[in-house]
Amino acid sequence: MDSILILGRRVKLMSRDKKQLKGLAVGDILSYRFMEGKYLGQEYLFAKPIGMKSTPRAMAITSNKVKEILGLPLVYILESCPAYLRQRLIEKGVFFVVSDKFAFLPTLIANERIRITPEAERLTPVAQYLLLYHLQVKNLDGMAAKEISSYIPYSYSNVTLGLVCLEDLGLIRRETDDSKRKVVQFTSVGKALYDKALEYLQNPVESQLYCDALDSKKRFPTCGINALSHFSMLSPDPERMVAVSKKDLKELRKEDAIVGENRYDGSVFIEVWKYPPVTEKGYDGEWVDKISLALSLADDQDPRVEKEVERMLGEIKW
Repeated sequence: MDSILILGRRVKLMSRDKKQLKGLAVGDILSYRFMEGKYLGQEYLFAKPIGMKSTPRAMAITSNKVKEILGLPLVYILESCPAYLRQRLIEKGVFFVVSDKFAFLPTLIANERIRITPEAERLTPVAQYLLLYHLQVKNLDGMAAKEISSYIPYSYSNVTLGLVCLEDLGLIRRETDDSKRKVVQFTSVGKALYDKALEYLQNPVESQLYCDALDSKKRFPTCGINALSHFSMLSPDPERMVAVSKKDLKELRKEDAIVGENRYDGSVFIEVWKYPPVTEKGYDGEWVDKISLALSLADDQDPRVEKEVERMLGEIKW
């Protein structure tokens, strides 16, 4: 008889033979070692992976099958599980224990750093960046998260969470390639992908402010009407218009580089964006990207602006 520790409590486990697993797929039976156990008065069927781990989606399918066929909640015993995968399993309603450190059971969430969140309904800033980068800068099909993180200004863990969001919304699939890597495959191409994602895209602008001068040597991309004028026949406004990140804004304020900051008027108009310029890594970019610009101007009621935005999007070579 085996046992495991769940938050300091030892749980005795008894193996189930294959005859007691009748109804389950052969692949599931061969992929896990199944054991029975009781924790806090609740009976569970525990599954310890044999060999490579399955995806959260496949684990959720197996859990549902076990519950339906054998009438027991399934709990996976995992030797290790990074935070982003724990979150993914929780979102899928998959129960698991990781050593004696983490546990997600029907009546228990053990680990104050984990929270339950619904599957994505909108693109997160990272997910939106990934999508727009794919559409406008570089094709990401066939790349794994680690490779993608080498091209964009986000960490591997942030890229992984962004890909989870894109997968939740049906914009990508993640498939195993010949070298056993989990790679990205967008579910549509070009304009069709943009149209599919349109309902999930969000305005990149978080806030706006004015100032009399921006005393900084750092370059920031032009945004707003002045960016649109670069891509169209529209005349620019006299103010300087720049997009900065929240991190940039914090640093500019710390350096007292924003002279005469206010909410109403000034020679410099600043938009605080939720993600950095969508461009090749290492290149600051003189203008914000066209799709983000269109999203930032979506609420502008000027017919001339609406017309030029439509024309600008129509000129994109998808």
